[in-house]
Amino acid sequence: MKAAVFEGNGRLVVKEVPDPKIEDKVVPKKYKEETLKIRKEEQVLLKVLAASICGTDIHILNVPPGHPATLGVILGHEYVGEVLEIGDEVKNVEIGDRVVVDPNIKCGVCWYCRNGFPNMCRDMTTLGIFCDGGFAEYNIAPAKQLFSIPSDMDVEKAIFFEPLSCAVHDWEKVNLKVGESILIFGAGPIGCCFIELARVCGANTIIVSEPNPFRRKFAQELGAIVVDPMNEDLSRIIYELTGHGVDVAIDACGVPEVINQAIDYVRPGGRISTFGQQNINAFADKVSFTKVTDKELTIFGSYIASRSFDQTIEFLKRNDVNLGKLITHRITLDEINKGIDLMRKGEAMKIVVYPFKG
Repeated sequence: MKAAVFEGNGRLVVKEVPDPKIEDKVVPKKYKEETLKIRKEEQVLLKVLAASICGTDIHILNVPPGHPATLGVILGHEYVGEVLEIGDEVKNVEIGDRVVVDPNIKCGVCWYCRNGFPNMCRDMTTLGIFCDGGFAEYNIAPAKQLFSIPSDMDVEKAIFFEPLSCAVHDWEKVNLKVGESILIFGAGPIGCCFIELARVCGANTIIVSEPNPFRRKFAQELGAIVVDPMNEDLSRIIYELTGHGVDVAIDACGVPEVINQAIDYVRPGGRISTFGQQNINAFADKVSFTKVTDKELTIFGSYIASRSFDQTIEFLKRNDVNLGKLITHRITLDEINKGIDLMRKGEAMKIVVYPFKG
């Protein structure tokens, strides 16, 4: 089959590789120099219907890399598949099902997994980063990572399952109430997922701060009040709209400086989500925790997804959710490096890769 293989030093090479088979596999773990065994009885063979390029893929392919990955792995952790074959113990999906994928394989038996924090599992590995993923014609995945979707759900809607499940996980902590206001830093795909969640859940005012004009237009199309923080007075606009500051602020861009802004722009008693993945060596300098104390703010983090998968599918079933408008490019596997370049240049929003197209 054809696949896009990570060969290190920023190289993603599309080439012919052996078709995957249902057989016992040993794969690297994410946090430890150890391996995880995936038994053949629990595996599923998928035909990849579509995959999408994530910002994490760009980080992996940076030189030096901004995110680790296994040398020789097939990248792609956001993908939709059709079940072709199942292992002897698989009960949750059947041949012919269309499925979406939670790429983060947890052990299920550690303290974190047993106490409601499976996203913190230290024995985790990830499809499309540490073991083979969806930038290929076929893929093998453990059945427990798969969730069936309606046969008539548009693939270009389902492709948002993985990033949206992370946003939905955070949304439980955001706890937005009907009529509240929200400030979202960043109008990339994740920021736009938060816009849709806020709209559906009854936010009164949705403000988005985004310096990139290309991304601003997508946020506007989704109904947000969009501000260019480089040329407009974000503080003035917020207080004119709300009178006292927003109820909630979400960092959906991973820029450390916005934490300081969030502390200033959230009302007393408000909430701040540090969702954005920041460089581990980057810090929001001069954060005033006196302000945090005096305003009685709640600041919380949110990492990948935990138990939000079925909720996410139900959200995607809604007729008024149209994240597909964020798709700017549809490409084949042979064009994947072109897609990577477009993402790097900021000239694409969401790129869908069709392994069997063309």
